[in-house]
Amino acid sequence: MKISAFFILSLFYICTYGQVGPIRNWIDTEVKYSFANQKDVIFTHSLPKGGGQYNLKGIKYNHVVFWTRINNQTSTPIKLQVTFPDITYLQSPDAHIKILLPKDTMSHEKEQLFNYGLTGFEFLLNDNTRQVKTLIKTIDPKKDYYFYIPVFMHEINGSARASIVLKGEKLFYKISIGKDTAFIPCGSLVADNKKLK
Repeated sequence: MKISAFFILSLFYICTYGQVGPIRNWIDTEVKYSFANQKDVIFTHSLPKGGGQYNLKGIKYNHVVFWTRINNQTSTPIKLQVTFPDITYLQSPDAHIKILLPKDTMSHEKEQLFNYGLTGFEFLLNDNTRQVKTLIKTIDPKKDYYFYIPVFMHEINGSARASIVLKGEKLFYKISIGKDTAFIPCGSLVADNKKLK
């Protein structure tokens, strides 16, 4: 009798609490840049999430989703401009990626969600109206800005890692998938008192 009561209580505990996993840290890298002779601008890059296959005009793509957070620790607003090329070819024959900027908004609250809360990949890939061609955002002092970077991959296998690199005021997207690596010019980050490039 005591054994069966213990068993039932144990089973109840497992069913109630065992399904709630620990909160995972999805941050891959965090890089501080000294910006415009002021305090730092911090770039935080996520680990990838994703899976599933999608078609664009008969070409099959797999996907991974990343996010980037930019924290402006300076005393002035900074202007972010991001644009990705339509297609980036990698080292392997026929291997290429499409990097899109969705209109959906990323936030800290979505970090634990499947695909970071981003949905509708088939529509995103095939419908230009769901994409932002050029992301332009002013980030106020002491504020964060999150944005999604979904990557669609054709004829590429392997684990993926990605980060935005700041060189001067120019931005580059460094992405590694398996043995392939690309370093893609993708925009700029400038102080508010300078003309946006």
